[in-house]
Amino acid sequence: MDHQVRPYVQMLQKLHDDIFAVVDPLTDREVNWAHPQLANTIGILLRHTAGSERFWIVQVAGGRPVARNRDAEFGREPLAKDQAVADLRAAYDEVRGVIESFTAADLIRPVTFDFRNERRTEAAAWALLQSLTHTAYHLGQMQLYRKLAGAAG
Repeated sequence: MDHQVRPYVQMLQKLHDDIFAVVDPLTDREVNWAHPQLANTIGILLRHTAGSERFWIVQVAGGRPVARNRDAEFGREPLAKDQAVADLRAAYDEVRGVIESFTAADLIRPVTFDFRNERRTEAAAWALLQSLTHTAYHLGQMQLYRKLAGAAG
């Protein structure tokens, strides 16, 4: 693996290790617990993180189209924890494979995508950073929701 690519893979691994540490001890009820003033659940965040990582890393940075229905990621139906975790693990395997195949030249290759209602062209590394920071943000939410769900218990 290219030494300039390794930090992206290491950060992806760390984020997923932390997500699974939050989620593994939870029950389906806790994964689906919703705070009355917040829109998401841990289950929704797991599903959304998988979809988002596939989009930014596999499609935008990697150039391979993925089927994604972003709105459906935020559906309110109860989710089975095991299925949501399995999907995120599968997404992790996909995105890790894409990143590990990159070279330093791939990191600076221009990619074009829609972001916040505008067409943009950035280096592929931008898409990787977008995905990693987005996943870190949702990890923080999952950690908070876990604490809130336990307190509401």
